[in-house]
Amino acid sequence: MFKGEIVPKGKLAFDFSYNVLTTCFDRLVDIENTSGLYQIFTLDGLPLKVGIAKSLRSRLNQHLKSSQKRLKSTIDGEVLEPSHLQSTQSILAKHLYFDSSLTNDNDLKTECGRRNFLIKETYLLITYTCDREEAKRLEKIAESSDMWRYKGMVKII
Repeated sequence: MFKGEIVPKGKLAFDFSYNVLTTCFDRLVDIENTSGLYQIFTLDGLPLKVGIAKSLRSRLNQHLKSSQKRLKSTIDGEVLEPSHLQSTQSILAKHLYFDSSLTNDNDLKTECGRRNFLIKETYLLITYTCDREEAKRLEKIAESSDMWRYKGMVKII
């Protein structure tokens, strides 16, 4: 359900004219490398992140790599909260790093733990769009629902 309406299977929740592909991180090869919207959920349906890309497969691979070297401290001293880190690649990696409530099976402070979590404990909803601008419009609608656990843009530092 979305805002009191039953969402038809295979449709984007807030605009039924768009089709949605359900897949997972270990099937990224099946995702077209074209523009679109992606939504990341835990297996029990917790909405983690919505985002856009001009090349979906490439963007989702960046999230999957979850490179530690791409997480940069913004402070001197111990990093204790998300505002103490900036990501040059994946805002998802930054937030997962601090979220110990999502899994008991994977250490989200490590690249390997975040990758394993994404592969084994999440799924993706993919919506292809004509261009990045159309994807941005859809992302704005999706983010306005305030259902997403993680929000924010990657900042190049």
